[in-house]
Amino acid sequence: MTTIIALDSVQHQQFKLDEDDKFLHAQNLHVIPVEINEFAAAAVSLPIVFVKDSGTGQFRACVLTGLKPGQNLVCNDKGWQANYIPQALRNYPLTAVRSRAENDDFIVAVDSASHLFNEHSGQALFSANTATDYLQQRAQAAIRLANSVELTQRFIASLIKLELIVAKTLSLTPEDADPYELTGFYVIDERRLAQLSDKQWLSLRNGNYLLVVSAVLMSMHQMPLLLARLQQKGGAC
Repeated sequence: MTTIIALDSVQHQQFKLDEDDKFLHAQNLHVIPVEINEFAAAAVSLPIVFVKDSGTGQFRACVLTGLKPGQNLVCNDKGWQANYIPQALRNYPLTAVRSRAENDDFIVAVDSASHLFNEHSGQALFSANTATDYLQQRAQAAIRLANSVELTQRFIASLIKLELIVAKTLSLTPEDADPYELTGFYVIDERRLAQLSDKQWLSLRNGNYLLVVSAVLMSMHQMPLLLARLQQKGGAC
């Protein structure tokens, strides 16, 4: 469980941020959030799926990096192995949240449980109670990502309105391992997509979503590459 707290220039005066250029903190993540501005780049590396929060019912777009919880087939002790690195990984452990729903102000927060946030090594966050240039750059990246999250939610809302999101089950039979099913993720329903009316297609075009939908659909061609990575590991899960 993460512990997200707002950065404070007084409380965190001595804290630093270390860099994890291998992104080893993602080793046990089988899904990683991606946003709408990432879809085209991510689609050539990893499948893009939708995951539903069991508590809130909200969907998030994610790249699928493993074939069961706790498994990441594109990150090992040598580091991240896929060509595309999600913004969420690059920004970690920083994040940004709106201070109020009705305004444009953001609060920059940090996962205080991360070893990258410490008092011993890394880049200083504050100097004389003022954010360093390093923190300002990292904060702007976090804010840009937070804005992208909102754009992605609008896209997902359009898919839901058009009834284009459907649950998917993937039956897997790894070598030297018992068969199992991967559940809990959703995809765009291609059959339903083909049945949309002209008016519904126009709504996707007006939202500039046609290329986004295409990227999601094309990303599913990366699924065999995940299966191949599993076989390279000897089918162990």
